[in-house]
Amino acid sequence: MVDQKNDEMMHDMTDDMKDAKPMPPHMDKDLPHGPGMTPDKDMAPELETKLTFDESVLKKIVNRTSGEVAGVLSLEGGMLHDMTDFFRKNEDPTKGVAVAVDDDQNVKVELDATMRYGEDAPAVFAEVTKAIVRNVKEMTGMTVVGVSMHVKDMLTEEEIARQEDDADDHEESKDEARMTRDDKDLQPA
Repeated sequence: MVDQKNDEMMHDMTDDMKDAKPMPPHMDKDLPHGPGMTPDKDMAPELETKLTFDESVLKKIVNRTSGEVAGVLSLEGGMLHDMTDFFRKNEDPTKGVAVAVDDDQNVKVELDATMRYGEDAPAVFAEVTKAIVRNVKEMTGMTVVGVSMHVKDMLTEEEIARQEDDADDHEESKDEARMTRDDKDLQPA
């Protein structure tokens, strides 16, 4: 009867399980045993782990994600952001985003956006929201429980082209100022 039960059990196992070798006794003793796989008394205390994210990481994920959605031209900061961007070499990846994280690791997001003129703002907002929820969950495991977006401007193609020209001129001015400053540093005292 016991042999018949063993044969039935072996018949139900997958081929991989049939070929599996038992763990060496010296390795098996340190693993949890029994229902619920709780550790036995001889094991070291359970490992405590905690993964947290700085708000700037969440802001960066939200900013980059929003920028990938068609119709969103940029996320805009306030006057302080605009002033600090003047002195910064690269664009601030947290600009135009505010996040709040509660004790349960739920995230609320607020955006200040500039959109392309003529876009369906509610449809763009729905796409932005869906993308933010997905990316924050995939990258951090956190749950987004709220997204709000304030559209600060809708730019026409002409306005976009003018701003791009202004940005190019601004970059050239910053480069010239940097080179002048570097030249002064090289002057003998």
